[in-house]
Parts: sequence; C-alpha cells; structure tokens
Amino acid sequence: MINDISTSTLKAMPKPQPVKKVVPVEELKTTPFTEVIELERTVTPDEKLRVDHVFIRRKKINRANPSEIFETEETSRFDIAWPEEVKDEIQEDLKEDQMLNNIRSK
Repeated sequence: MINDISTSTLKAMPKPQPVKKVVPVEELKTTPFTEVIELERTVTPDEKLRVDHVFIRRKKINRANPSEIFETEETSRFDIAWPEEVKDEIQEDLKEDQMLNNIRSK
C-alpha cells in the first residue's frame, strides 16, 4: 500500500537541458622543440548553426632529440561560434510600452 501511494504521488523529474558552453580554441604554436607548419586551412560558414567549421592540416617536426628528428602530419577540426546579434525587439517593446503609458496618462 505504501508503494501505491508513493508511485502515484511522485512524478518523474524533468531532465536538465544541456548547457551550450563556448570553449576557446588555442591553436598549436611552434616551440623550441617542435616546429609547426600549416599545410591547409578550410573555413566553411554554417548559417543554420551560426558557426564556422574550421579544418586544419599541419605538419609537426619534432626536434627535441637531435638524433631522432621526425615529422608527423595531423588534422584538426573545430567550430568557431559567431558573435551574438543585438536584438532590436527589446527596443521595439520599450517604445510600445512608452506609447501605451503616454496614452494612459492622458
């Protein structure tokens, strides 16, 4: 009987919505031990998602051990979010509110 009461009164908790988190991208740089040469960079804008898709192909030359200098080629893909647009709707709402207040005060 206790189970019947508790299951009928308890409702499923809503799932939390995922939070969109912007993480800054730090690109690989040349150091005294590693040389980075960019071979290709492609930037594709996506208006639907409001991001730029970036594809980078680069060569890394590892010079840390002079007797074993080697090269590797790697690819990197990431998205760069577009800056937020300023919305004019808020200003329009304020103008409408001001007009209504002016009409009511007369």
